[in-house]
Amino acid sequence: MFDEFSVGDRRIVIRGICPDDKEKLLEFYEKLRDETIYTRFFSIIRHFAPYVKRLISSSNIYAVIAEDASTGDIVGVAELVVDESGAAEGGIVVLEEMQGKGIGSRLADTLARIAREKGIRKVYGYIMADNIRALRLVKKLGGRPRNYYSSMIYVEIPLGGGECS
Repeated sequence: MFDEFSVGDRRIVIRGICPDDKEKLLEFYEKLRDETIYTRFFSIIRHFAPYVKRLISSSNIYAVIAEDASTGDIVGVAELVVDESGAAEGGIVVLEEMQGKGIGSRLADTLARIAREKGIRKVYGYIMADNIRALRLVKKLGGRPRNYYSSMIYVEIPLGGGECS
């Protein structure tokens, strides 16, 4: 377990993902609204089985979940996908009714800690230009926008030891 905290009267646990989470992950992604899916993946995805399989089994992905400790329901997922340069693309998605309660921030802090432990010096990603919460979170983590596109922004978060080339 990486973290445990309260959100209202709910206890939220952040822990590593495991193969036994497959069905709960599929249920989580099926609960998300199209807008949330689009904001996270930049397209509407209807079949998450291949994605979940990759999250669980890929050797270049570090993934964590936020789950309700009493029900076991997943309320957030975050992952780092390590590329050939040793940097990692990060992604976070939180169930709509749990957004704005600090879960995304806790997941981001966990990803940053994992990245540092694994020797990853930079996390990067793409954020929809109107996703103010995500942009604030990047800034809080010391990140900055690097390139602006019409509807998205490329961001980088250096994690110490200099930036990857």
